[in-house]
Amino acid sequence: MKESTLFKSVFNATPTIIGILSLDGTLVDYNDSLKRVSGYSDEELRNMPIKNIIHPDDYEVIRKNYTSLIQGEFESFRATRRFLCKHGDVFWADVSSAPICNDRGQVTAVTCTAFDMTRRKNMEVALRDRNENLRTLFDKKGDAVVVLDEAMKIIRVNQIFEEVSGYSRADVEKICHISAFIHDDDVAKLVRYHNERRTHPEAVPEEYTCRLIYSTGMVREHTIRVTMIPGTGRSVVSIKDCMTTESFRPAAKKKDDTFRLIAENSTDVVFITNLDLAVTYVSPSVERSTGYTQEEFKILKLQEFFSPESYYKAKKMLKAGILGNYETHSPFTTEYQCTLKDGSTRWIETIVTLILSEYGHPVGITGASRDITERKRTEEALLRSETKYRMLTEEIKDVVFVLTPDFHIDYISPVVSEFSGYEPGEMIGKHISAFLRHHDELDTALELLEQSFFEDVQATVYNFLFCAKDRPDFYVEVTCNPIYEGGRVILLQCVARDITQRKQAEEALKKREQQLSVENIYLKKSIQKSERFGSIIGKSEAMQKVYELIIQAASSPANVVVSGESGTGKELAARAIHDMSPRAENPFVPVNCGAIPDTVIESEFFGYRKGAFTGAAYDKAGFLDLADGGTLFLDEVGEIGLGMQVKLLRALEGGGYTPIGSNQVKHASFSIVAATNRDLTELVRQRKMREDFFFRIHVIPIKLPPLRERSEDIPLLIDHFLMKFGKDKPLPRIPAKIRNSFLGYHWPGNVRELQNVLNRFLALNKLDFSELPGACGQSGAGRGTPESWGAEASASLAVRVEVFEKEIILNQLRRHHWNKSRVAQALNIDRKTLASKIKKFHLAPESEE
Repeated sequence: MKESTLFKSVFNATPTIIGILSLDGTLVDYNDSLKRVSGYSDEELRNMPIKNIIHPDDYEVIRKNYTSLIQGEFESFRATRRFLCKHGDVFWADVSSAPICNDRGQVTAVTCTAFDMTRRKNMEVALRDRNENLRTLFDKKGDAVVVLDEAMKIIRVNQIFEEVSGYSRADVEKICHISAFIHDDDVAKLVRYHNERRTHPEAVPEEYTCRLIYSTGMVREHTIRVTMIPGTGRSVVSIKDCMTTESFRPAAKKKDDTFRLIAENSTDVVFITNLDLAVTYVSPSVERSTGYTQEEFKILKLQEFFSPESYYKAKKMLKAGILGNYETHSPFTTEYQCTLKDGSTRWIETIVTLILSEYGHPVGITGASRDITERKRTEEALLRSETKYRMLTEEIKDVVFVLTPDFHIDYISPVVSEFSGYEPGEMIGKHISAFLRHHDELDTALELLEQSFFEDVQATVYNFLFCAKDRPDFYVEVTCNPIYEGGRVILLQCVARDITQRKQAEEALKKREQQLSVENIYLKKSIQKSERFGSIIGKSEAMQKVYELIIQAASSPANVVVSGESGTGKELAARAIHDMSPRAENPFVPVNCGAIPDTVIESEFFGYRKGAFTGAAYDKAGFLDLADGGTLFLDEVGEIGLGMQVKLLRALEGGGYTPIGSNQVKHASFSIVAATNRDLTELVRQRKMREDFFFRIHVIPIKLPPLRERSEDIPLLIDHFLMKFGKDKPLPRIPAKIRNSFLGYHWPGNVRELQNVLNRFLALNKLDFSELPGACGQSGAGRGTPESWGAEASASLAVRVEVFEKEIILNQLRRHHWNKSRVAQALNIDRKTLASKIKKFHLAPESEE
């Protein structure tokens, strides 16, 4: 192969992005790789200021480096920066730039070569996101956690430790040693267990008690659970029985009309033909492109329009290409030479695909064409410029080399001497295996190179350990592209780039991810047997399963439905999911769907603009606006009407929403956590909930057990509520007989009812056990005793019935938070009947009394 043809082929075939810039930063020349990556055409790229495709945040740094380069301050520079595609997408590129000088040493232009790094950057971001999720789980799990090294120095504490102890992370880093936080009488035991766990672990208890000194000076006994991290000498210390003084932070035209609208306004020529290539439709732009009107072009024979070679190519493509593979629905792109109405010839690029009938059979062809004559002329001009191609090849800072079919180096660029210490003459003519350090890589390398030669594989990338001459061995990334002659591959053009720093960074990220994964496994184990999880109290097996589901839901962007009876803590579970998720720093917006009237629900969710209706005196943000970036908690989601479900579904599927009184579509990004005590599948069956809305929100289901199914948690809940409500006065002692009555009661109101009973006890210093089994006579008459059924014991039966009926209705109203629809359903009476009885008995919420 001639050397001139070699350099031309290298420039055209290389997947490396190549461009030449003038001193004022204007594109003078470029290769096809820049067009492919950026999405711009030749007409758009030619003489384009490079500023137009540089990301605005990176432009100033690139401008300064470019100025220094052309002023001779740098011999070259290399950096990974962001660039903009034509349609606004961002791609990352590793760019090397060097000046081009004339015979007098003056800089006349700058050559730039770049590798597309977008996929690798996305992988790095994904790794960092996973690391951040693991760190979030560490910081926001239920127990206070400390990680110690072999010398008992504190490596890391989580957020719960800070909240419980009162020490900030800065305080912990200053104090450093764990013994400073432990009572003097317990330090010796802590040190002994710490050392023996590393020498005789079977002799050391996994859990023991220890007194922790808070920042306020208060001393409190805790259960300590210690787990070793294998192979590190480090241990994870979980401090249990932690009670924080405050809760976590709250966190449609028809298809044909659409096609015609696009075609009529397209600058490209859009057309439809039958399978005999007879034109049945062509867009108006055909007259500007060819000189023929639409009607003239329809009756024109294509063999008169195409050159003989192009017409033969079109027929061959139709038979062998499109019709032969129509089941794949793949478009075909081809270049043709054609004759215009005025007799001039032009080149066009055409992309076509088949039109299939309703039975899947081809019935026609549709496509679009654009004039590429200027591009073809540019390509021919590049092919005639041997000197330019040689200069481009030799100025590329990455090593360009060419392999023969027997894998010998036929050519290698001079920059290889800086790259590896070898001179080009030392490598040309040698087999590629002479420069691969690991022999076990040789078979893989030869197999991959054979694929590029004989299987027509385009732009293949390999990583190899390169054997250098005067520097340590290093990894290179080799991109291979076939060079054709006469329709067959005769050489393999390759570009090699040093990726040592990238390899080191990737290994560091992977090592860090593995370390955090190991720590996360042991942290998950440490929540087992925990008595609380965030603000949720309970250590029963049923609650441990709930905690695991909460962790999984928090690390996933999927929507969640928390179900359970009234009073089981559905909102606490929703807040725990939010607080442990990557959205924890953003708003948590709770919405009681059952309390919003149908007449205002749309304005509450989507907001409204000033003047949208009577009383709209100012703009108001809706729930979706407030939850942007965070979590939207839909309590009683089953109460949302069908009409509102449709509008919410559109917003959830990315279609956006429009505030009342506005014509601007808005979008918000948020996670959905819904809660219900109803059977949503039954609502779908009864057509009270849309099936598509159900499947959109019901991705991860979490069912909270009722209190009667986890009675072993009742003592923990009693102690928790007594500490929470009685912190300003001495806590009363509850006799064992009364605690047993608590355990025997079925608690239809669940945790909320238990909290209510204990709160009443603290306020009145007595317990109303009239409805609890085995507890009669423990207190005086309460609301449920016969003595309270009338003003006097001798009251008539009608008076007693009215008092009893009023008590039942009032209890149900309180239990359902004054949701009259749900109360009427629970009592099996008409809603109007319920309203009249509320009026008759003068019932109102406590806040209105």
